Amino acid sequence: MVRNRVIFVGMALLAAGTLAACGGGPTTGQPQQTVTVTQSSTTQPSTPPDQTSTGPERPDHVVRSTNVARCGPTALKGEIVSGDAAAGNRYAKLQVTNTSSKACTLYGYGGLQLTDANGHGQPTKLARKADPGPALVTLEPGQKAFKNLHWGAVPDGTESTTGACEPESKGATVIPPDETQPFTVKFDFGSVCQHGAIDGSAYYK
Repeated sequence: MVRNRVIFVGMALLAAGTLAACGGGPTTGQPQQTVTVTQSSTTQPSTPPDQTSTGPERPDHVVRSTNVARCGPTALKGEIVSGDAAAGNRYAKLQVTNTSSKACTLYGYGGLQLTDANGHGQPTKLARKADPGPALVTLEPGQKAFKNLHWGAVPDGTESTTGACEPESKGATVIPPDETQPFTVKFDFGSVCQHGAIDGSAYYK
């Protein structure tokens, strides 16, 4: 009789364990956590997040206001045109032309990365300056849009004062707003001091 009672208890415990393993009983573990992993693409120029279009720039009401496609990198040709220079400041305009056969639109700031003569990324800190701010720009074939650029020629306290403050740039990669692929332009304006700090406006006509 005692032996039969022990066997019965053992079988009951085994059955309870089987039900718990199959999810039939309550659990006391912590909820499963979601881990978000951010990975930088190795096919694009190495740029900090603030130098690229990392998310949609145009708000929903702008998206609904037009059915004209965005200006992608294959539709645009760019050129940086020198402007005024005064008291250690340099000014220029990034000029882009719609080279496609259809109209396209720009809205926002986009990205820019300085490069050397071999296309390798150089120190760049692109800051958005609303002068002007974002507005929908529609470019018919052959039309141009502009982006104001401003940078300094005076070293900060961590840069050399006896030579070039930073390596001289020979080009730049430009990423249109809401895009991820760049196109290239010539940038032959010497060094951009303060570790490549550049102020850039939104695109305008």
